[in-house]
Amino acid sequence: MSPAAVPLDALLWGLLGSVVLPLWLLAGLADYWAHARSDIAHTAGLHESALHLLQTAQIGVPVLLVLLARINALTLAVLILGVAAHTVTAYRDVRYAAARRHISPFEQFVHNFLNVLPLAALAIVIVLHWPAFQALLALAEAPPNAWTLQWREPPFERAVIAAVLVASLLFGLLPGVIEFVRTLAARPPAGSR
Repeated sequence: MSPAAVPLDALLWGLLGSVVLPLWLLAGLADYWAHARSDIAHTAGLHESALHLLQTAQIGVPVLLVLLARINALTLAVLILGVAAHTVTAYRDVRYAAARRHISPFEQFVHNFLNVLPLAALAIVIVLHWPAFQALLALAEAPPNAWTLQWREPPFERAVIAAVLVASLLFGLLPGVIEFVRTLAARPPAGSR
């Protein structure tokens, strides 16, 4: 008896939600741990920590769009810009930090995941929405609503949306906020510089 064929789009959504996103969040936690071990609060300081929050926002907007919005030429353009901005900021982050603190081989290894997983996620979303990508590139005639923001139809199940949001907040945003607050608290008073 052969197993039932699983549609490709179901496999790709499963890959995105069950492999790529969890690995990405785990890599983010590992990076947070590496930053704490290198005493980012007293080395690279507030500027690097702010870059981490910026990267979170640059990816957070695309994640929200994938969860809540219809994927069309407009949303794909925002996703591509968000991932590109994240990549540029990640380079700037490492360049800034390398001059101010030790970046361990472990942290460098973790950065590999943090750099490549957003690209992998974007590639999966593009494959899942190929006609919208063709419309974005003007390789196909764009449908009338290709450049308007719309709610996803049909929406993801509420449990899926909640799971992604809670995991992203707990394992993506919260560590960055904690790092920023610790780094802010470690700054010397203005008069003591």
